[in-house]
Amino acid sequence: MADSIQLNHVKEWSVLRGFTNLLHKESRAWWGTRRWWINAILWPILLCGLMANMLFVPAIANLASEAEISQAGSLTAYVIQMGLSVFFEFGMIALGIGAIILLQDSIIGEKQSGTAEWLLSKPVVARAYVLAKFVGNTLAILSLMLGGPIIIAYSMLSIRLGELFPARPFLLAAGIMTVHTLFYLALTLMLGTIFNTRGPVLGIGLASILGGNLLGGLFKPLFYVTPWILPKTASLSASGLSLPPEMGIIPLTTTFIWIPIFILLAIIKFENTEL
Repeated sequence: MADSIQLNHVKEWSVLRGFTNLLHKESRAWWGTRRWWINAILWPILLCGLMANMLFVPAIANLASEAEISQAGSLTAYVIQMGLSVFFEFGMIALGIGAIILLQDSIIGEKQSGTAEWLLSKPVVARAYVLAKFVGNTLAILSLMLGGPIIIAYSMLSIRLGELFPARPFLLAAGIMTVHTLFYLALTLMLGTIFNTRGPVLGIGLASILGGNLLGGLFKPLFYVTPWILPKTASLSASGLSLPPEMGIIPLTTTFIWIPIFILLAIIKFENTEL
């Protein structure tokens, strides 16, 4: 694999030597293969398909009780509430799992194949390697896994409502979805620098995203410093509801802060790793 990688001469800061070439490499891994169109098709179908069932299939609405409809305010409000819940609560968990699975091999695979060692034997610094992984995968995931579904979901909500859905709460929820996904992207990259096999990377990442609510239920302060409550936060925010700080700004801020911390730890670990 290393033989197929070509590094071009470019001018850049010495502290990030090799970043531009490595970013091109990461971009080609997405946009130069069928990976981009598979994800561009898969995620809108997965996330928006389930949402469409909630919004447009009459049988789903008929399952609602009179009390649920009354609490929501109307049948349309109830259906939209259910659609938002599916898109954000299920969708954010699905996107987090997707990020973990797609990136579990990003660093570990190159360590095992010798590609990482070969790259770092060139005029490339370790921090450029890690940052290129993060930036390249972030751009692709935001474009393919989030961008399409978010646009389609907003369009479907507007169609079901019969007018433009309120943009501000929806965009706020989409921002929360983005931060949540980037948390697991950064976590997976960091774990890839720590471990040499895929098992721990998958195990820790999936345990967090699937078991976090259980742990948070046992010790509620964990919700304040993790992304575990953010799917519910996004769903409620999209509905235009005002949330208390412990359910909104506090977990969102701490989750956002974890992202650069994970990347910094990944850089430190990678710079001190003998490949």
